[in-house]
Amino acid sequence: MKTDRLTLVSLGYLYVPVCLFLLFWIIPLLAIPLSVLLALGVWQFVRQPVSSAEAPAPFSRTEWLILASGALFWTWVSGIGAFVPQYADYDKHNLLFHDLITRPWPVLYQNSRLDNPFLCYYIAYYLPTAAIAKAAHLSFQSAEWISFLWGWLGVLLAFGWAARLSKPLRTWIAVGLPFLSGVEVAFRLVWSLFIDFNWDAARWLTAIFTNQIPGYTRYETPRLAFSNHNWSQSLDPSPLVMQLQAVPQHALGGWIATGLIVHWQRRNASPVALAFVVAATLLWSPFVSIGLGVWLLFTQRNVFTISAWWQPVFLGNCLAMCALLGCFYQAHEPIPYAGFLVEAFNTPADVLLYVLFWGLQLWVGVFLYRWYNRQTNENTVWVKVAFTAALAIQLLSLIYMGRWNDFQNRTIIPAQFVYYLALANGLVHWYRSSKHPTAGWFFAVWVMIGLYVPLRVLAYKVWSVHVPQPIERSMANATTNFGEADMSRMKPHETFDADADYALQYVGKRESFFYRYLLRK
Repeated sequence: MKTDRLTLVSLGYLYVPVCLFLLFWIIPLLAIPLSVLLALGVWQFVRQPVSSAEAPAPFSRTEWLILASGALFWTWVSGIGAFVPQYADYDKHNLLFHDLITRPWPVLYQNSRLDNPFLCYYIAYYLPTAAIAKAAHLSFQSAEWISFLWGWLGVLLAFGWAARLSKPLRTWIAVGLPFLSGVEVAFRLVWSLFIDFNWDAARWLTAIFTNQIPGYTRYETPRLAFSNHNWSQSLDPSPLVMQLQAVPQHALGGWIATGLIVHWQRRNASPVALAFVVAATLLWSPFVSIGLGVWLLFTQRNVFTISAWWQPVFLGNCLAMCALLGCFYQAHEPIPYAGFLVEAFNTPADVLLYVLFWGLQLWVGVFLYRWYNRQTNENTVWVKVAFTAALAIQLLSLIYMGRWNDFQNRTIIPAQFVYYLALANGLVHWYRSSKHPTAGWFFAVWVMIGLYVPLRVLAYKVWSVHVPQPIERSMANATTNFGEADMSRMKPHETFDADADYALQYVGKRESFFYRYLLRK
C-alpha cells in the first residue's frame, strides 16, 4: 500500500507542534501515551486503503517548482521573517516568539495584576520556530529565518492541496489563489461608485488606481449596529491574502486541514478519520476547528452513523485532544463581547441589511457561477462547493465573539478557502473554454474585480520595503514597541483601541483545573 506523502507531511506539519506542546507543557503521565497515540493515528490515516483509480496524478518537477516559487513569494510578501514591513498583528506574534524563545516552557509570568498567569493561547504556529531557536541558542535574526522557512513550508502545503483538488492549470490556480481572494470587495467598489462618486466612472476609476476609495476595507452601515456597539468590523471577512498577512497562526493550519479534509472526502474517508484532522487544528486555532466541524456536518453524509465512528485509534485521539485542549482553553480569561447577531436585529431593516450584506459578499458570486455553469455544465461540483461554503459562512456569522469578532473571522477560514478555490477553478474553465457566453463574462468580471485588494496589498509591500516604518517590527525589538516586558503586559497602541486590556487575550489562570493538574511544572 503506497503512502500518500503530501498527506503524511501535512499531518506532520499540523501535529508536530501539538507533540511539542504535549512533551514540554503537559505532565508526562499524559503527554507520552498521547504522543504515541497521535503517531499511531497519523500512520493509520496515511495507510487508509484507496483504489489506484482514485489516486491523483503526482506533481511533476516543474509543477513542484511553480508551487515552491509561488509559496516563497507569498511567504515573503506576508511579512513572515520580517523581510518586508509586517502587519500590525506582528506586535503580538513577535512578542509570543520572544517569550517562547527566552523563557522556560511552560511559560509562566510574574505579574501580580493578573495573579501570576501562564501563557494560554493558540501557540501551535509558534512552537517549532521557538523550539529550534531555544535548542540551538540562535539569535533573533536567525530565528526569523527559521520562522520564514516554517511559514514557507505551510504555504507550500496549502498550495499543494489547492493544486491537488484542481485539474486544468492546477499549480497556477494554487499560487494565484491569494490574488482572487478579494472577491468580496467587488460590491463595495460598485457601492462606492454610487454613494461616493455619483456614478462618475472616470473619477471612480482614477480613485481605484490611486487607492482613494473611501472605506475599501469595511462595509459600515448605520443600521448594522450590534448589541455590544462594536460594529465597525463585525461583518468584515478577511480575504486570504490578508489572513496570511495578519493571522498565519490561524490561516496556515486552516488551509492545510481544509485541503486534507476535502481531498479525503473525495476518497470516502470515514468521519472519524476526518475528525482526526480537525483535532490537529485545535492548538492552531479552536475557531478554525469549529469551522471545519461545521464543514463536515454540511458535507459528510455518514457523519451521524455510529458505526462510521468506531475506529479506536482515531476516536481515542479525538476525545483525548478535545478534553485536554478544552481544559487548556477553559483556563483562559473570559472572552468579552460575545453573543448572537440576531440580538441586534431591532427592525426588519436590520434583517434586510444583513441579508443584503452577505448576498453581495457571497451569493452574487455563487449566482453568477451557477448561471455560467448552466450554459456549459463544466463545473457542477465546484458550483455546489461554492454554494455550501457561502451557506457555512453566513450561518457562522450569526455568532459574535471577541472585540474584533474573532469567532466569525476565524471560523470561516476553511469555507473561504474552498469558496475562493471554487471561483478560481471556474475562472480557469472560462478562460480555457472555446465558448465565452455572456454569463461567463459577468462571472469573470465579478471575480477579477476582487484583484483590487490583493494588488493593493502587494503594491504596499513591494513599494514600502525601503521606506522607514513608524515601528520596526521584529522578534528582536518585540519588547520595545509599546513598552511591553512580556505577553502578560501586552499593551495596545495609545491611538488605537487604547481602552482594551490586550494581555487578557493571552494568559490563563493559575486557579484553573488545567494549571493545577495538567500543566508540567
